[in-house]
Amino acid sequence: MSTQNQLSRYGAISREIPELAPGAKVFLVSDSDDTTVGPVNLGAEFPVDNDGVARVYTTIQAAVNAASASRGDVIAVLPGYDHTLARADSWATAGVHIIGIGSGENRPTVRYTAATDEVGVGANYVHIKNLRFLSAVDSCARALDLDTGFGGAKIENCIFDFNATGNDFRVMIRAGQDNTVIENNQFRAEDTAGCGKGIDIWGGYPDYLTIKNNFFYGQFDTVGDTSNSAGVIAIDSAHDSGDTVLSGLNISNNTIVSTDTAAALLINLATIAGIRGIVAGNRLATYDTATADTAQVAFGGALPLDNQMITGDSDVQQSVVGNRLMRGNLDS
Repeated sequence: MSTQNQLSRYGAISREIPELAPGAKVFLVSDSDDTTVGPVNLGAEFPVDNDGVARVYTTIQAAVNAASASRGDVIAVLPGYDHTLARADSWATAGVHIIGIGSGENRPTVRYTAATDEVGVGANYVHIKNLRFLSAVDSCARALDLDTGFGGAKIENCIFDFNATGNDFRVMIRAGQDNTVIENNQFRAEDTAGCGKGIDIWGGYPDYLTIKNNFFYGQFDTVGDTSNSAGVIAIDSAHDSGDTVLSGLNISNNTIVSTDTAAALLINLATIAGIRGIVAGNRLATYDTATADTAQVAFGGALPLDNQMITGDSDVQQSVVGNRLMRGNLDS
């Protein structure tokens, strides 16, 4: 049978990847030192195609480079994969699916060890699923940078995490692409040092941005990012003044637990006025106990609806239509 028939040759894999389209190719990524399913063993099972394209790689970047744009190719990253980035990568093949296989801490990990590390997404319709992005350095630039000038990114079921005390991302995701969906992810910021922003909304570029069903926990403050409007979900105040109108914003059904006790900012959309959208059904909890503090939520021009917030702050919070505010211990 022809080696080009992907749905037969990769039958077992294709059943685990619902995104696989007929005609798409599957590329496998595994650790180079894996003695059981590493590239040497995988290469015997999945040899080079008749057209000369290799299917097994040791880095996500190499597999993305080998994929063809807009064909729906899938990069399947195998369980236990742990790659030290130590560079700025660019995942720039349009329409590619980068999917981690595995669960919990066995899911594939991209490890950042230099402050200048980041992964840039510089193509349309890039889909990233079930990866763990791990900061192993203080104030790493970004985990994912969804570059302006492109659209249609989807980030789902990923974990953004820290390796040890003092490790953090300044920004976990910088969202600069329109028609982007960020859903069902976990964002974990270290308790004592923190992250500048969980999701940094880059000015008015990401029209029709959806942020939904995510879980955020930890400190999101100016320790990691001292310049550009810290917050769990925040507009970047250094956005390009050429695009300051943000349309179709949807921030819904997220859970945010901020452990910052002095200057918590949960949703901060106040730095530009040209926002049209909705912030709805979010559950906000903050351990902020400062007697004087700025508002922990600022919706800009977005309309809030049915958000719930519990806070230990004794100061008066801003009044927001369509929200409920509770104070102190629910059992008291």
